[in-house]
Amino acid sequence: MPQTRSSVADQVVRKVASVTGTDEVDLPPLYDVIDPDALVRVVETMSSGEITFSYVDCDVTVDSDGSVRVADEFVRGSASGTAVGNS
Repeated sequence: MPQTRSSVADQVVRKVASVTGTDEVDLPPLYDVIDPDALVRVVETMSSGEITFSYVDCDVTVDSDGSVRVADEFVRGSASGTAVGNS
């Protein structure tokens, strides 16, 4: 099920904020590192696979189903440093 631009972009920002312990409004704009519209277009047309990019010292992965995973580079490998899901 394809995600809308706002839901994918919002998921990225929410999950990065959660992993880094930063308020969402204090994060730099997502478009400083990736074009949210282009991200959505690519995800909506992918039948499988994932896109990974860095945002605020985190590795962000968006799967073809629109799910978002975030791993903080400083706590990678720790369950507390990863946020996963579609919410």
